Amino acid sequence: FGYEPDRPVLRELDLPLPVGTSTALVGVNGAGKTTLVKLLTGLYRPSSGTVTVDGVDLRRLDTDAWQRAFAVVFQDYVRYEASLRENVAMGAVDHRGDDEGIAAELRRVGLGYLLDQLPLGLEAPLTRALPGGRDLSGGQWQRVALARALFAVRHGASVLVLDEPTAQLDARGEAEFYDTFLD
Repeated sequence: FGYEPDRPVLRELDLPLPVGTSTALVGVNGAGKTTLVKLLTGLYRPSSGTVTVDGVDLRRLDTDAWQRAFAVVFQDYVRYEASLRENVAMGAVDHRGDDEGIAAELRRVGLGYLLDQLPLGLEAPLTRALPGGRDLSGGQWQRVALARALFAVRHGASVLVLDEPTAQLDARGEAEFYDTFLD
């Protein structure tokens, strides 16, 4: 796979990822880690070769069903100018009415205090452009993205991918995240 013809980012890669395991991809910026994740999730298609799932070419699978199996926090996570509920529930939109689950994941990533502070609670818009809205810091947005991924896992996503999940967190927040994640 490459973004430009004749300039591959990834080539001759054979990487088995067995079910039930945890894998860390380590490399310098631009090495292709995020690109690999986008290939595995079907967001990108290889220019040659195949991505296989239990020996079946990914192109033959139901793309929507395959992508629902993933809960991904990319390093360039999305900030939705929507309510706190909608920002977390994007991970499993069919379960956006699961207030208890949304609140649990917000607490799990260290944002319980935010939920308690917001007068509109889960309905608080995460933008100053709307009445009653509030913007968040980079670290808070990253925690919302993590809550979104964990909410997806809560509702059936079987693969959790964290692409530099703590890039916007301070040292204490990063340590707390990894302690919680490992638990």
